[in-house]
Amino acid sequence: MRQEINVMKKQTYLATVSDLHLDQDSNRLRDVLWSCEEYVESGVDHLILGGDLVSRIPFRRGFTKKGSSVLFAKAKQDLKAYGFYNSLATSIVPGNHDLHLLGIFREQISATGFLKHFEKLHESAMVTECYYPWVKLIGPVALIGINSTSKSLGATGYIGNRQIQEISDILDRTDVRMRCPVLILHHSPLKRFKRRLKRLRDSEQFLKAIRGRVSVVLCGHTHAHGAYREQGVRVIHCSKDVIALLRIEGKDKIHLSFRSVRYEYT
Repeated sequence: MRQEINVMKKQTYLATVSDLHLDQDSNRLRDVLWSCEEYVESGVDHLILGGDLVSRIPFRRGFTKKGSSVLFAKAKQDLKAYGFYNSLATSIVPGNHDLHLLGIFREQISATGFLKHFEKLHESAMVTECYYPWVKLIGPVALIGINSTSKSLGATGYIGNRQIQEISDILDRTDVRMRCPVLILHHSPLKRFKRRLKRLRDSEQFLKAIRGRVSVVLCGHTHAHGAYREQGVRVIHCSKDVIALLRIEGKDKIHLSFRSVRYEYT
């Protein structure tokens, strides 16, 4: 069981995964939590779930017509079991599989509804009027959560002018500028991953707004892990099988390593 973190500590460990696509029979989140304890002797300070926590594809094994609430409840239980179900320990952003926007499913879940499902994980967040983007101050880190999902039959992403402006305003804050700003969203802003039905449609505007102002961007969606640079912005891709571990010691001191998830429960 992890201990509650000291939010003023000078060194912070972030562990990030994405696209777990949990179903009713999956214990993948428990495997991730167990692996975090194994890899960091002092304990991971903050877990980041980068979207597509659950799977909403009909007819796939484990899909429930009752909607994602059942799977969200299971994820909450796993987080509680390892002491991660609180706002200082875990952050989450929505992916396209987490939201039900088009009337295809019985249960409709918007980005705001998703946040309210995980309200406990946002208690320490400073939210904007429309909930996204939000910001958390965790020791030397300023975490900024972004909603990149869009109302589309495909899996494309869209941040929008309002969020981009509010992200820029957050980055101008003194308490953010004195920390290491880490942005979290589901869709990749990289050109090399611009597949027509999976791209982030306003990636150019997003990168232009944050260039030279953020330390790192964490994302998923591609089901692959890796570290890249785009227009001077460091972008780290996360996946379900590999944990991206970031040891942050200050504004410009970021150490990255990738560790495979150890499957103890699956």
